Amino acid sequence: MQKFLLAVAALSLAMSVVPARADDEQPDTAGYLETDLGHASLDRTGTSSGGQSSGISGTTTTGTLLGGYYFTENFGAELGYHEFSKPGAFVQSGIIRTECASTTFTCPDVTGVSAMFLAKMEVVPNLDGILRLGVLSWSVSSSNPVTLLDKTSGQAFLYGIGIRRRFEGGWGLVITYERSSFSTEETRIGFSYSF
Repeated sequence: MQKFLLAVAALSLAMSVVPARADDEQPDTAGYLETDLGHASLDRTGTSSGGQSSGISGTTTTGTLLGGYYFTENFGAELGYHEFSKPGAFVQSGIIRTECASTTFTCPDVTGVSAMFLAKMEVVPNLDGILRLGVLSWSVSSSNPVTLLDKTSGQAFLYGIGIRRRFEGGWGLVITYERSSFSTEETRIGFSYSF
């Protein structure tokens, strides 16, 4: 999460030096930067052998940095960095279930990079509905002696919806809901800046 907060500070500084534009200069095609905070549920079953199973299962606070560009008034693409922080993880032997953050093992750090196609439509003036479709490339890093998952990285199909309320000066308020086979569900709220 510290990496995410440092990136948000750098993004905020960069946006503060971007020159303001007149209200009537909003182009149909625009690039944007966005930073979000959210809540996610992760559920991925890992290894299972000899009566012992493990995996990642829990909720976590998320931080996301996104950058995108609308090629037309309605269609665009976006790249994103997702910090899933340290969600819950478990190891179960028979009826005994051990959670991470115990003395046995620590919670893993989960991150992801996404590539999305976007379809946008103005619902009412200054309020856009956004359909999101893409891929999440996730990674789990841990210094645990316990193997939680059968693999530490992979890809998952990612889809969702969102709304963006546009304000003067290129700023916007964004609410997003996404689902995938890795991050079972994620809800985020954040700010965007179009240029």
